[in-house]
Amino acid sequence: MRHVEEDRPPSSLRGRLCEVFFSALVAEMTEPLLRRLGNKATVDDPVFGPTAGPESLHGRLAAWLGLLNEHDSQYERTTTVVGADRDVTEGLFELRADGHHTMVPVAVLMERKREREVALRIYLGASALGTKAAKGPKPTAQEAVVPSFAGEVLDALASGNASRVAAAFEQDGSLRDAAGVEHGRDAILRAIGQRTFHVEGVADDGRTCAVEASLGDRLALFVFQRGDSGLVRSLRLYSEL
Repeated sequence: MRHVEEDRPPSSLRGRLCEVFFSALVAEMTEPLLRRLGNKATVDDPVFGPTAGPESLHGRLAAWLGLLNEHDSQYERTTTVVGADRDVTEGLFELRADGHHTMVPVAVLMERKREREVALRIYLGASALGTKAAKGPKPTAQEAVVPSFAGEVLDALASGNASRVAAAFEQDGSLRDAAGVEHGRDAILRAIGQRTFHVEGVADDGRTCAVEASLGDRLALFVFQRGDSGLVRSLRLYSEL
């Protein structure tokens, strides 16, 4: 596994768990990461499924480390958005397999709970890692209010109106799907499909808005970037729908 030296976390793993989770794994710092997670943390991801408890978490980190080593992975952390009860860190994996390079978008969501408990949910396209997707994070039956610029996109997707979807984006607005493929604003409805999402959690800083929303019996993660116009400049989807 290759390391980006400037992204190697300090031994104390200071920072939000969502920021240091994959940086620590790539740096093979699983024991300090386990201590940061604590005994009450839960981890849920579309590659291996949900897990909780010290022994299970140790096995889960080992499984991720093995998978990342198998693909000679390099990780680049990009953006973190902080919300009232959850934070989201976006990043990119560069994977090598059979002489080919693949860039896989990944996002780690950390939900803060009572008594210093945390729930980490990892979002990425599992098929890009050459694995069969496990059932991803399940809905939590929560309610959340989404900012209007992002809510307009979700409402337009539910209506199935391609023109309305496109109108919610700036002229050069685009969607990047879970596989890392870019779609222009006129192709967004076709890429996602007509779907109705129930918003369960939001992290918003005024410019970037991460929305956790349920689709049937599973969760999906959208990250909206607001442009100066007030419309959506970009939408990054981290779930295979």
